[in-house]
Amino acid sequence: MKRLPICLTLATILLTGCTHEPREITTHTISNNQCYLLIFDENLFDNVDTVGLEIGYSVEWPDKGVMSPAAMRELQYLCFGDSTAATVEDAAKQWLASVSYLDDDDALRKKQVDSLDNTIQFYSYYSLESSCWQDSSIAVFTVKSESYRFGGAHGVYSVDFLTVDKATGNAIHLTDLVADTNLFCEAIAHALQDLDVNKDTRECLFDEFVDVERMPLPHNYTIDSARNSIIVYYGLYEITCYACGIQEVTLPIFWLSKHVPLTPYAKRLFGPDSYFQ
Repeated sequence: MKRLPICLTLATILLTGCTHEPREITTHTISNNQCYLLIFDENLFDNVDTVGLEIGYSVEWPDKGVMSPAAMRELQYLCFGDSTAATVEDAAKQWLASVSYLDDDDALRKKQVDSLDNTIQFYSYYSLESSCWQDSSIAVFTVKSESYRFGGAHGVYSVDFLTVDKATGNAIHLTDLVADTNLFCEAIAHALQDLDVNKDTRECLFDEFVDVERMPLPHNYTIDSARNSIIVYYGLYEITCYACGIQEVTLPIFWLSKHVPLTPYAKRLFGPDSYFQ
């Protein structure tokens, strides 16, 4: 088996400005713009030249001091599934090893392949990328991943978010914004039934989630750039079939505050004009 050189591309988030001013986040490249690429040359079939695995990612990573240690661990977990590694480089190397499909040759050998010539190439792949947007108070990291295992019926993909308070460096969780998660789950059900902005998701729901009084508590959310809504996300298969994809439910803050009490922190974050007083 032959491996090509492996390089890691990371972008750094810098802290600029005076200590009494909002933190501004910018990025720059600290290594060559390259990605992971693994190819192996074994012939697993008589009529196939190569079967390979391609892995790549580009990750924006915060400099020390921009985020709290706990928030850094959360971001490391979202990107690499590891919150305990000493450095992001260690987490990246372990992640690379964990997603490798190179040891599962038997499943590939059982795949029957018909071809008109002997030059077809088959690949599994895994890609990961992150980005970050910010305003004067918060920074939101978006982590996207996509993978396909050769022989599978379809690929798998996900989108995760981490919202950070730039003043403290701490991650902002849903429990920091709403006072009662049970009422919040009820509000999600009402938002699906009553708000036209969520019509597409409503039409895709599994039967078990149609007309329910409460939806499952989502673990994935973001705040829109206008600071007017909380958007919660459900992954593949959670509340709809695979064909409908990842589902987002928009909860306008003014509407949401009529259904569930917002925390004092949320009221400061969204401002007095955004919620029902």
